[in-house]
This record gives sequence, structure tokens and C-alpha cells, in this order.
Amino acid sequence: MAARMKHAALALALWMGAFAGACGSATPPPETAADKEFDGESPPGDGEATAASEGEKPAKPAKTADKAAEPDEDEHEAPAKSTPVQTTKFEAELKKIGINLKKIPELEKLSSAQKKKVMPLLQKSLGLDTCQGCHVEGDFKKETRDMKVAREMWRNFVVPLRSESGGTLFCDSCHGGNEHVLNRKDKKALQAFMEEEYQGKLARANKEDMECGTCHGDAMETKIIEKLWNIPE
Repeated sequence: MAARMKHAALALALWMGAFAGACGSATPPPETAADKEFDGESPPGDGEATAASEGEKPAKPAKTADKAAEPDEDEHEAPAKSTPVQTTKFEAELKKIGINLKKIPELEKLSSAQKKKVMPLLQKSLGLDTCQGCHVEGDFKKETRDMKVAREMWRNFVVPLRSESGGTLFCDSCHGGNEHVLNRKDKKALQAFMEEEYQGKLARANKEDMECGTCHGDAMETKIIEKLWNIPE
């Protein structure tokens, strides 16, 4: 009888232990970070698992104050004051090269001999120290972004535009020995400068009106190089 009671007590103890294990201890475990983030609708971590399964990229971190405070590249390069239009200093040299100033051809249509003589004038107009301002050292035929830009500036400005009096417009007329000619920080001041200098002091070779759209297009595109000339940054 005593043995039976002993076995019964042992069985009861084991059963109670199993019951307690299934239901949890009387003292709950400490709350974890995952528990705190649980929204009551989906198990913690489900969102991360779904994003991973769908191949979603994690969100980009927000800009830091230091990053946001960094000035744009244009601000580093912008001159303190926009460069006004001036009479070209190279009209005599262009005549010697054999360029018809009344009907200037596109840059790629110049002969090789003419191009070799024109290139130093471009370099001086932009205030560049070497040919590497546009060309790759050791491979002058390799196409670069600056070569494309120079070609389009010649095509869209040097060829079709003149000074207000009808005189020759060359690279130095606007650049004046500076690679970057516009201070873009004050938009109103920039607009006033363009109206006075470009719209007021330049003319079109075909005698049509000189307007903002002459350079910016009908849609008044501000990114002329990238959008109108299709030259990527």
C-alpha cells in the first residue's frame, strides 16, 4: 500500500511539472526589444522576413547634417561674379586660320590644320593650363565629355550667334578666360544677368530675335547640356 501511494505521489508530481512547463512559469520572462515592437497584428520579424523574401532593399539612411551641409559641386566652381559678355580677342587669329567669320563652320568641319590652330584659342578662352582640360593625355582622339560639350557650344553659340553689333562671337566672348562663367547662387540676380548680357548684348546670325528660348529651347530647359544636348553628367 505504501509503495502504491509512493508511485501515485511521484506520478502526480511529474504530471504537475509537465502542466507547469506547458503553461509557463508563474514569473514571466523579461520583455525583449522584439516584444516591444510587436504591433499586435503580425509576429515580430514578419516584416523583415517578407522584405527579404521579396528581394526588397533596405531603406537608405537619411542624410546626415554633415552631408546635407556639403555645398554642391557648382558652388565650388562658381565664380564670385558672373562673367559679362565681351568682344573677342581672337578675331585676327581666326582670320589668319582661314575661318570665315561671317559664316563660321561647325567645329568638326574645320580641317585638321585649322583645328590644331584653333585649339590653343579654346584653351586660352577657358583659362585652361593644358590640353587635358578636354583631352585625355596621350590619346587626343579619345572622346570625352568635355570634347562633346565644346563641340556643342561651338555649334549652338559660336556658329549661330553674334555680338549685338553683328561682330564675331567666340568662346572668350562669354568665358573671358574662365571655365565657369555663371554664379547661380542668387536665381533672381542670375536671371537679370542673362537678360542684360545674353539677351541684350547678343544677336542671331539669321537676324531672328534673340530670346531666352534661343539657348534654352521652347520649354526653357535649364540643364542645356544634359537635356537639350543629351550629354550625360
